[in-house]
Amino acid sequence: MRELLGPVLEREGVELYDLTMSANKRNSLFRIYINKPGGVTLAHCEAVSNQLSAVLDVEDMFPGSYTLEVSSPGLTRKLTKKEHFLKSAGSYAVIAFKKGFAGGLSEVSGFLENREDGGFRVRLDAGKTVDFNFDDVARAKLDLEPGKEI
Repeated sequence: MRELLGPVLEREGVELYDLTMSANKRNSLFRIYINKPGGVTLAHCEAVSNQLSAVLDVEDMFPGSYTLEVSSPGLTRKLTKKEHFLKSAGSYAVIAFKKGFAGGLSEVSGFLENREDGGFRVRLDAGKTVDFNFDDVARAKLDLEPGKEI
């Protein structure tokens, strides 16, 4: 699927943020999240959906029917890959740590920063910081900064 997506995304000037697939005997569901600096529009999603549908119909690589959903990852997107953290420096995030995280914290929220050693830092209120590595994260997502309007 990723191989089929590449040329379509390149033509539209967007990048793959995430891809999920699920299937049963009769139907396959593909959720494709696209992004680009400055954000994606409905027109981007529609163009990718139309082009990819045409490719999938020709390739006929999945038994039964399929449902294709193309969207932006959204303002409160999940951060599931190290690359997502790297590209989100300066953004406000909520991060839940795995049990036994050395800092003893279970969850923090603040502004993400990249560290020179490849790790990450979250800047909390009052100037405090928490350093962590990607492997310490149980789940994370971008969030709206408290008190700030969209």
